[in-house]
Amino acid sequence: MKALLQVTIVVFLHLIIIYLLGMKTGKLEVEVVKQMFIMYAAPIILLNVSCKIALKTEKLRYNISWLVISIVPSTRILFYLKELQGKESRGSGVVDLSFFDMKPDFDPAFDHISLIYLFPMIYFCIQLVLIFLLLIMIVTKEKSIAD
Repeated sequence: MKALLQVTIVVFLHLIIIYLLGMKTGKLEVEVVKQMFIMYAAPIILLNVSCKIALKTEKLRYNISWLVISIVPSTRILFYLKELQGKESRGSGVVDLSFFDMKPDFDPAFDHISLIYLFPMIYFCIQLVLIFLLLIMIVTKEKSIAD
């Protein structure tokens, strides 16, 4: 129950940040909602799994690490995506979209692409890395206790 509450808090915090930044996905038609559900299902499941792993250790340090890693990088990515929406200059940031040959300054559908496709994929990768790191930390800690 505690994991579900923490995951809900993180999701709502992201939604509040998206709302405050004024990022849009376009018209919320049935097809867009289906795409959003499909794209956000896996990152939210991984968020829940990583939270359960952190809570299972019963250590505050793991739980705080989970919270920070689940919020800070993704918030920075959201700010960077918002910066790309409104500016022609391409400063340094977390993700260099020139690698993908995207031109967000000239593409009116960039809001749609960034929130429905790009952000969930990046968050999915963040959660995979977090789960991997948590498992490594737990296994090495258990191995040092057994020795």
